[in-house]
Amino acid sequence: VAKPEMIIEQRKHHALNLEAIDNELRMEQARQRSEKLAWEQFGRVVRRNLLEKRQTLDARTRLDVLNSLAFMRENMPIDDVATAAQKVKQLADSLGENSAVIPSPGGFTIKSPDVTIEIGISEENFTACKIGYFGQPLFDAPDALALMKCGEFTELRDAVSDILGALPKGISM
Repeated sequence: VAKPEMIIEQRKHHALNLEAIDNELRMEQARQRSEKLAWEQFGRVVRRNLLEKRQTLDARTRLDVLNSLAFMRENMPIDDVATAAQKVKQLADSLGENSAVIPSPGGFTIKSPDVTIEIGISEENFTACKIGYFGQPLFDAPDALALMKCGEFTELRDAVSDILGALPKGISM
């Protein structure tokens, strides 16, 4: 099989070579563009380019991902080596997305629509625990305090979740 031959023009005068002129113009344009961009602008251009190329998810898939993340957050074990404040925060996160941790002078209060937990802390030691369900007054919870003192926050979370799960959501007093 015969290969087609290309005829390449080589000029003696560089000024008349159109290919060389075109290459020089392109290089000059590249130099001018690079001088215009500062590092911050370059970073923005790269981020914009990457955002344009990211995978997009439809609404159903996004909801599935968010529900999966919420399920994982509610069922993950609470870190044993975390500080007392971090353990309380993780406990609140695992009780649902509507729960909030409110610092108080003697500890923390976890509030959610279904449960309120007051936790007394003194120098990283748990000193008191009161729990109230569904807007009822708080009562002392020595079993919950014992679990916290032993570092069994996951068991405490599971016990509170079991109580909350035992009653239907739509029930009213």
